[in-house]
Amino acid sequence: MNHFCTYCDKGYAARMLCLHESLKAQGESFRLLVLCFDAETEAVVAAADDESLVAIPLAELMAADPAYAAVRSQRSRVEFYFTATPVLVRHCFAREAAAERMTYLDADLFFFGPASVVFAEQGDASVGIVPHRFPPHLAAQSEHGTYNVAWVSFRRDADGLACLDWWRARCLEWCFDRVEAGRFADQGYLDEFPKRFRGVKSLEHPGINAAPWNVDTAELTQVAGLPWLQRQPVLFYHYQGIREVTTGWFDPGLRPYQVRLTQELRRLVYLPYLRRLADVQLRLRTLHGIEASLGYKRLSAGGGLRAGWERFKAGWVWPTCRRMRGELVHCPEKIV
Repeated sequence: MNHFCTYCDKGYAARMLCLHESLKAQGESFRLLVLCFDAETEAVVAAADDESLVAIPLAELMAADPAYAAVRSQRSRVEFYFTATPVLVRHCFAREAAAERMTYLDADLFFFGPASVVFAEQGDASVGIVPHRFPPHLAAQSEHGTYNVAWVSFRRDADGLACLDWWRARCLEWCFDRVEAGRFADQGYLDEFPKRFRGVKSLEHPGINAAPWNVDTAELTQVAGLPWLQRQPVLFYHYQGIREVTTGWFDPGLRPYQVRLTQELRRLVYLPYLRRLADVQLRLRTLHGIEASLGYKRLSAGGGLRAGWERFKAGWVWPTCRRMRGELVHCPEKIV
């Protein structure tokens, strides 16, 4: 059995369920443990009533690791989330005594192929990490780290556990949402893994953690209805940066990486995911009262002409312009 862990709050609960469903669709035995940052997410996991999906309440993790609980007041909400990554992996090892390996996954991943192929790429390595694979025009992005935290896999062996413990200690010391002295959140530390520990493997397969910052639209093709990249199957895609900017219209988040939304990218990668995401969002709103966030950013609800103009731009001007340019994907909710 494969053991995975992730975390989310209610804002990402729909994406977490999409991740879980994509793992189930591969037909391999697994368990996904979810650190729930709020009661609403716990309720979502409980309602799924699936043995392969397990909730870990935040109170449980803080009780198990008081050092993590102690930094809560020192971090912003997102920084507290980032700090949780190695803390959660270590706790899941303690919780799942039979797990030979524990793999952290970002909640906004979606599997198009079996995780066993990713593990085969990792082989006997104690630690598996995935590079960003930035193209030359995005070289400046490397300040955020050579590797991406989307997939970080540890074996329960001396090298894997030593690396995990080192990562946890560093994140407890410093884990902030900024670039500073070669560090960035929980992610910059991954650059040190191959330098400090044995058995660390960088997974170079182009279909492992395909993402907006490395997708080569010229090399994107279809084989048996599934996306392939650089003549290799896309095993999982990282849907970072997606925003539902107005009801039923999604911005895939490609603009910061200078990627054009081609017909192949829209049809093979984004439509399959966003259709599922829209359906899950509807289910969460209907059953749990969880409303999906709309817009590019959170705006003040206050009065005044400036605040009103900012809301108008974000809620109508930007979505309309990008919709007319073909940069948005339309995935309306199904009528039930």
